[in-house]
Amino acid sequence: MSHSSDHGDALPAPPERLALPGSIRAASVLVVVAGIAAFAWALAGGHAALAWSSYLIGVFFALGLGVFGVAWIAITYLARGTWSVSMRRIPEAMTAWLVPGGLLTLAVGLGAPSLYHWSHRDAVALDALLTHKAPFLNMNMFYALVAVSLALWVVFAAAIVGASRRQDQEGGVALTARSHGLSALFLVVFALTISVVSFYLLLSLDAHWFSTMFAVLVFTDVIQTGLAFVAVAAGLLYASRKLKGFLTASHLHSLAKMLFAATGFWAYIYFCQFMLIWYANLPEETVYFLKRAQNGWLPYFLLLPLLKFVVPFLLLISREAKRQPKKLVPVALVILFAQFWELYLMVGPSIGHGHETAHAHLPVVELVVTLGFVGLFTLVFGWALARHGAVPLKDPSLAECLEGGRS
Repeated sequence: MSHSSDHGDALPAPPERLALPGSIRAASVLVVVAGIAAFAWALAGGHAALAWSSYLIGVFFALGLGVFGVAWIAITYLARGTWSVSMRRIPEAMTAWLVPGGLLTLAVGLGAPSLYHWSHRDAVALDALLTHKAPFLNMNMFYALVAVSLALWVVFAAAIVGASRRQDQEGGVALTARSHGLSALFLVVFALTISVVSFYLLLSLDAHWFSTMFAVLVFTDVIQTGLAFVAVAAGLLYASRKLKGFLTASHLHSLAKMLFAATGFWAYIYFCQFMLIWYANLPEETVYFLKRAQNGWLPYFLLLPLLKFVVPFLLLISREAKRQPKKLVPVALVILFAQFWELYLMVGPSIGHGHETAHAHLPVVELVVTLGFVGLFTLVFGWALARHGAVPLKDPSLAECLEGGRS
């Protein structure tokens, strides 16, 4: 069915294509330059572990935002979340990061000697557990499995977003039905591949440690942080009135409720991982948390649940906070910073082995490099956002989305 015959008369005037404001583009370029400079300074100064750990934090932060885009589209398709149709261009643009971000992620392998104890053959030969894990923890498998996982994300993103683009031209329900099927398949693949990627990039930093909750925790990180980014983008678009009639306070309310739920879910999973390890009290499991309670890391560790759960939970409880950009956007920014903090706590204490244990420090270089990745992600996001119409006008569910947005 065509746009005009379906619900054309009920729609507001089509908005102009979206573009990043000049101030955001300029700020993004500045932080990219600063991030490159910070990484180069650390590397040139003989601080390879600092440089590559900062790189890992930044690249994983941005990668999570990119893959969230396709994951959220898939989730809303399967859940029949028609309320999100008018803001779908935001997660679609986020998926544009997967190609450049995937290549930058594979470049982590260049810093493997500074990051991963298992990448040193002499160390593996002297360690029975690393020898046992060597068929999985080796650089060939690292590149192969991470590359395959990233490629699958790119393929599914291209297929699902491509169907949306075709629908902009053709209309009808057939492409929506196709996206439903692709979404169901992608979420199964995503559950497996996010585990593989998180195991290699993050979990293997502590190659002797293991946790059956780790991949689930990383999944909740991706969902919570991705929703926070969408909340920032949608909040700014609503405040600028660029999507007037298509993006309302009710849409923001639904998005913020999802962010609020993700915040509670993160706390549940984070506590479960800690509680199960504390209760069992097995030395091969408790070592992870003991590392983060020593050498000055404890205050940093205790700050995390405050930043990522307590503060956003309390600030998002009220109905007004979910509907007003001036309240929602700052909370979402706190969550984005909290994701950086959590990645810092995943990576920082794990750098160094034996007597070369890492000590806590203010993560200045880590933050600047991560901001560089966020800036580059924002530039790619803005480029993708400006290439297509601001709203999927021929989506059959758009009328229902706008009707719900009036409540």
